[in-house]
Order: sequence, then C-alpha cells, then structure tokens
Amino acid sequence: MKNKHLHYHIKIKGHLDTCWQDWFDGLTITLTDDDETILSGVIVDQAALHGVLKKIRNLGLILISVNPHR
Repeated sequence: MKNKHLHYHIKIKGHLDTCWQDWFDGLTITLTDDDETILSGVIVDQAALHGVLKKIRNLGLILISVNPHR
C-alpha cells in the first residue's frame, strides 16, 4: 500500500496553549468555544500519527477524536 499524507483533525478536551505548536510537529492549534482544542495538519504516516497520540497521552490530555481527511 502506498503511503499518502493525510490531513488530520485531532480533538482534545481543554485548551492547549499555542506555545505547544512546535512540539506537536507544527500542527495548527485551534481553541474552540466548547473548551476543546483541535490539532490539525498533515501527518506523513501512521508512525507520525502514533507519535502525536503518544505526546497527547504523555501530557495527560483527554483525546476526543481523530479524523483523517484526504
């Protein structure tokens, strides 16, 4: 199977300060009115996605959803 870069929207509970953007590999941090944060951007492969999810876990954040978009 050929690797295709996908654009992801990863939603977490609570507001994450935008100073974390570089640590999350340049994913865009968007704060919502519902006290949630959306990390969005291109993630090159499954290994990179798991790396982002590991960072979310290590920070003790609550993952709400992970949505890929082509």
